[in-house]
Amino acid sequence: MTQPRSDEHPSNKTKTAKALASKLASLEAEARWQDRAACKGMDPTIFFGPEHTEVVKEKRDREEAAKAVCRTCPVNQECLEHALESKEAYGIWGGLTELERKALLRRRASSNVVLASAPRPAK
Repeated sequence: MTQPRSDEHPSNKTKTAKALASKLASLEAEARWQDRAACKGMDPTIFFGPEHTEVVKEKRDREEAAKAVCRTCPVNQECLEHALESKEAYGIWGGLTELERKALLRRRASSNVVLASAPRPAK
């Protein structure tokens, strides 16, 4: 009689099914916030810029228009957290530009360092 392969063991199938279900639930949750985004269906150029080079005033005006949309968005925070977690390198996400998101990540990192090094109060 042939031994079943270890990856065919029922417990492995259950683990795989649970991992797949978890991943699908995560993807569905992500899609849900995007479906509620104020920018859904809008021309992405406002958030990512045109194919050609912009002059400073054009870029500033476009970014301000994108941020105005973000200020009305019910999922602004989810969008921003997604961009921070996935290190989105381009565009306006959650109302912040690339440089503003990088600065926020640096501030978060430095505050975590400060918190980690701070003495804990005695109980």
